[in-house]
Amino acid sequence: MRRRRVYLWLPIATVFPSPSQGVPAMRILVLSVLLLAPALAAAGPKPEVPPAPPVPMVAIIEQQKQIRADDQAQRGRYRELPTGERVELLTKQLELLSLIEDKATSEDLNAHEQVEVFNRLEWIEAKINGTEDERTICHRERILGSQRVTRVCHTVAEQRAERERARQKLDHRPRQLGTSEL
Repeated sequence: MRRRRVYLWLPIATVFPSPSQGVPAMRILVLSVLLLAPALAAAGPKPEVPPAPPVPMVAIIEQQKQIRADDQAQRGRYRELPTGERVELLTKQLELLSLIEDKATSEDLNAHEQVEVFNRLEWIEAKINGTEDERTICHRERILGSQRVTRVCHTVAEQRAERERARQKLDHRPRQLGTSEL
């Protein structure tokens, strides 16, 4: 008694040739996969963000000098700035200027220094404009399972919302009771 072969044709059957189409159809499929594989491998992952053009440090220094002059003269938006915030602003400016001294462009900074300079500039801008929630904070983090380090940026409002979501998840998780033997 001969056993009969049973073929189950699923939606995959539209991709793969049926036995009735013969060997040439299978060869075409295999050749097309072999020809497309190198092209797909060469495509690789796309860069997340194109690199920014280098920023001249002279422009940043001039901007900070102008902010300091306006602050000391108490002109414009600096007129109503409280003393504590004014001191904090000047401290951040000094930290920023110490990071960029002796540097010509942003390319002269290492990756960690670039993130620090960006964060301080964002802090100064947010303090001046009164837009703390819109301030962007960046940090560098290593991708899991890789040696690659990327820069991750979020606004203060996004970070606060993320912390709140995490706190709510912790508050609403089911409680597990420990087992104790009597």
